[in-house]
Amino acid sequence: MVTVTLDRRRHRAVLAHIRRAIRAGWPRVLTVNRPGADERRDQLLDDARYPTRPGMDRDEWPMAFARTSWRAHVAYVPARENRSAGAIISNRLRPYCDGTRFRIASRGHR
Repeated sequence: MVTVTLDRRRHRAVLAHIRRAIRAGWPRVLTVNRPGADERRDQLLDDARYPTRPGMDRDEWPMAFARTSWRAHVAYVPARENRSAGAIISNRLRPYCDGTRFRIASRGHR
């Protein structure tokens, strides 16, 4: 299993969203599943269901590339923070093929 680490200070809202989603019953350990990710994301993040907000992104857990259904837990988080976390996760998982299991961990001071 691959562990992707995010900094607690830089990704506070994203990590808080992950914790809330896991407490709500969404999985802690995810599996890379890239085919169809764009379609899953588009279906979930329909503007009628989750309208856009200035300066915010609609963060998904599990991410579109790590689920088989369009359903996911969604939270608004600062766009800059979400995009930073997304880049870290994407870069870390780039060498791995579909079917690879991974989890997100945090590091740094609380």
